[in-house]
Amino acid sequence: MGSPEGVGKSNERPRHKVYLDAFYIDKYEVTFKDFEEYLVANSKQYPTITGWNDRKPRPDMVNKPVFGLQWKRCKKYCEWKGKRLPTEAEWERSAKGIENRSYPWGNEPPNGERANFGNCCFIQKGTVLSDVGSFDQGKSPDGVFDLGGNVAEWVYDWYDKKYYKKGDYKNPKGPDKGKYHVIRGGAWNSLPVYLRSSSRYGDSDAKDYYGIGCRCAKSAD
Repeated sequence: MGSPEGVGKSNERPRHKVYLDAFYIDKYEVTFKDFEEYLVANSKQYPTITGWNDRKPRPDMVNKPVFGLQWKRCKKYCEWKGKRLPTEAEWERSAKGIENRSYPWGNEPPNGERANFGNCCFIQKGTVLSDVGSFDQGKSPDGVFDLGGNVAEWVYDWYDKKYYKKGDYKNPKGPDKGKYHVIRGGAWNSLPVYLRSSSRYGDSDAKDYYGIGCRCAKSAD
């Protein structure tokens, strides 16, 4: 995990090895269609900030990643599916692979064929997003889409910029407490640096939630 000296931000250092038990991670980010199913089964829950007609997604948003979710809502959704949020280490393993890829698809920089990113400046009621699975050139070698771009993703861990200096070797799950949770992956409005496999930041860098969604994971039996 992390980046060597001279690469990335200081919160990505020191570069270090971790051990992970086997796990699954969803191929796609959680979509409006997925979240609609959650709303149908949970009448006291409510839609997100835009993209809906009452409790149903607009037709043009059905297969786009749902956004406007705070960390707790992503956690509850994944648990409802019988899954969980991935840990930060699991997310980075999915993006970086054992090859230490700079980006989820490889070492080539982001472009319009690999990811939805760098769009300024408004969500445009969600139309700036792409359907999940649209960027075949941007998927990981394991077939996971949109780990870079479209929407950034909440992971399980509390955020600590110095955690890499003291984190566990086996199945790290972040600090025991904190003020913010970790966000990974960059979004439709992100600069290329945020799409890097090692890039990490906390909620304080993304107050409006217009670029944040989620992806679920599950421990292997």
